[in-house]
Parts: sequence; structure tokens; C-alpha cells
Amino acid sequence: MPKPLSTGYSGYPANVGALKNVGYEVSISGIPVKTKDWEWTISANATHYKNELTELPQEQIISGNKLLKVGGSIYDFFMVEWAGVDPADGLSQWYKTDSNGNRVKTKIYNEANTTASKIVAGSSLPDLVGGFSTNLKFKNFELSALFAYSIGGKIFNQDKLAILRNGGNAGRAMSVDLLDRWTPEHTNTDVPRMETSSSSSWISTSTRFLVDADYLRLKNITLAYNLPKSLLNKIEINNCRVYVQSENLFTLFGEQGMDPEQAVDGTSYFRYPAMKTVSFGINLSF
Repeated sequence: MPKPLSTGYSGYPANVGALKNVGYEVSISGIPVKTKDWEWTISANATHYKNELTELPQEQIISGNKLLKVGGSIYDFFMVEWAGVDPADGLSQWYKTDSNGNRVKTKIYNEANTTASKIVAGSSLPDLVGGFSTNLKFKNFELSALFAYSIGGKIFNQDKLAILRNGGNAGRAMSVDLLDRWTPEHTNTDVPRMETSSSSSWISTSTRFLVDADYLRLKNITLAYNLPKSLLNKIEINNCRVYVQSENLFTLFGEQGMDPEQAVDGTSYFRYPAMKTVSFGINLSF
């Protein structure tokens, strides 16, 4: 609950306001092919959900990089709008709203970092999220795959700020993006020039680090072979299944170096990426 700073503190935690969540889910499955030797099964699902604030103790509340207001969502990003790099001097630029209500560029971050100048820049909620799978059997062989996807929504790549600093802490890695920074000989770039001063605030929170959350991931793929019963009966084994499988074999995602499966609030915070693994195994039953 926000309070005037004249009270000595900015606010206190309280159960205020109300919200409504509505969701729709569709799933479908079928067997397009089924013969003596072949069987193919497919399934897919899709989910759409919406979050809406229905009541607040005041007109709006700014919570971190989110804007809370009736009719909006607790997942709406509220940020300074990035305006690119000035090719003349390599300094960062942002948009602000002037006294006439016009959107103009500024090189002073604090001028753009106001309630009047910030914009609602999308939501961390995806428009559609779900998965689909396929399972193909041929005699004793079996091939199955599971995919996960998300369409729409935004992710604030907060982690990238840590590796775009001018040197940063000792031992900290630096982003390869800095190789494309502005120089007098290289002016056509969206990476500002490097400076020893942080006065230009070129790594401050803005839509520059807001990326599309669309992705497609192969979560699992498995190839298996079930040994024939005629062979197993001779060695008194009921079933024997030999398989090789891989987890997270590939991911299609527009932002390099970040895992697309972030927390629902859409802000990355050193989330360890999903590991690619390959494993082999044998399942026996007696």
C-alpha cells in the first residue's frame, strides 16, 4: 500500500485490491494411423488465460516495472521507452513526454523515467501456451517426441544488464554485444559507446531489454526397441526395452543466452537454463 514519503516510508505490505483470472484450455488427441504393424498417436493442447485488476485503493500503483490499475493486469510492463543510439555521439536516447504531450527524445534518463513519460509496453502473460506430442510405433520400434511452446508475451532480460557494464565487477563476463558498440568509425549500431562514467545510464531499465517471449522447445525425444517375446521367453524375462532419449535437444528462441521458460512475472533473474541431456537405458521386468 503506497504512502506519501512525508510519512517516513514509501508504503507497507497489505492485502488491498482485487483481481480476476480467467482461462481457457483446449486439448485434442487422435490416432491417424493404426494397422497391424503401424500405430501413430498425436495430441496437442493450448491454453489462454487473462488476468484483470478489478479493484484498487487508488487510481494506480507502480510496483517495480509493473503498472497496476483497474482494467489492467498485474503483469503489464511499465517502462521507459528506448529510442536507440544517437549516431552522432554514441549516447543512449529515450522517449519522454514534453509539456505539450508530444513524444520527444532525450539523452537524460531521469527525464524519461517519470510516470508521465513511461509507457505500458506489453504483458508477461503469453497469448497462448501449451504443447504437442507424437508417438510412432512400428512393430517393436517406438519413436516419441514432446514439444512445448509459447506465443506472445514479453520477457525483461534483466540479466543482460549485468554483462553490459563498462567492465563491471572483477571477473564478471562481458556481453559479446559490446563488440558492436558505437565508435567514431562504427556509428550504425544500437549499442551505445563505452564510457568510464555511468551518467548516460545506458544500462538502465527500459524497453531496450524487453524481448518477445515466443519459443518452441523439444522437451523430450525417445527412440526405443522392445525385444521380441519369443526371445525373452527363453531367458525367463517378461519385457525388455532398450532406449535412447534426449531432453531439451533444441530450442527456437529469439534471445541468445537466456532460457525462455522464465517466472510468470516475465523478469529474468539468473535462472539456470534447461540442460541438454542424452541418456541410454534398459528396462527389464521379470
